[in-house]
Amino acid sequence: FAPATLANLGLGFDFLGCAVEGLGDHVSVEVSEGIEPGQIVISLINGDNNRLSCDPVNNYVGIATKATMELLGIRSVGLSLSLHKGLPLGSGLGSSAASVAAAAVAVNALFGNKLTTSELVLAGLESEAAVSGYHADNIASSLMGGFVLVRSYNPLDLISLPFPTDKKLFFVLVTPDFEAPTKKM
Repeated sequence: FAPATLANLGLGFDFLGCAVEGLGDHVSVEVSEGIEPGQIVISLINGDNNRLSCDPVNNYVGIATKATMELLGIRSVGLSLSLHKGLPLGSGLGSSAASVAAAAVAVNALFGNKLTTSELVLAGLESEAAVSGYHADNIASSLMGGFVLVRSYNPLDLISLPFPTDKKLFFVLVTPDFEAPTKKM
C-alpha cells in the first residue's frame, strides 16, 4: 500500500508534498517460474476502468518495478504483479506516484528490504518522469509519509518535515467529476 499525496503546496511547487492518510493504491508482487528471468508481467489491474496498459514497458508500475529490480541486481527471476487502484486517475492525488511507490516497496520487500528510501524514490522517478516529469514531491511523500521537502536532486536530498500534531491541521479533499492529468497541466 502507498498513500495518496498532495504536492505543489503553496510556494513548494515541485519540491514540497505530503501524504494523505487512508487513500491509496495496493500492489502485490510474486516470483513466477513461468515468467522469463528479469521480465515482468502485470497480471491484473483493477480500479482503473480498463484504462491502464498491462504492458510493463508502457505502465508506470512496470517501469518502477524494472528500475527497482535493477537497483537490487535482480536478473534471475521473473515477477508477476497486480495493481489495485484505490485512487482515481487524474484526480490530483498523486495517483501514479502511489502506484509507483507501492510497486517499489513491494519489490524491495520481496527481496529483503535492501534499498534505502532514497533509492526507492530514484526507482520511482524513472516512471514518474515518463508520466509527469522528473519530480520527486509526490513519490517521496508517498514513500515517506507526512510532509517531505525535496531539497536537491543531485545528489537526492529529502527532508521529512515534522507534522504539527499540536495544531488542528487538516485538509479537505474535493475531487471533481472530471480528470486533470498532470501531463496536460
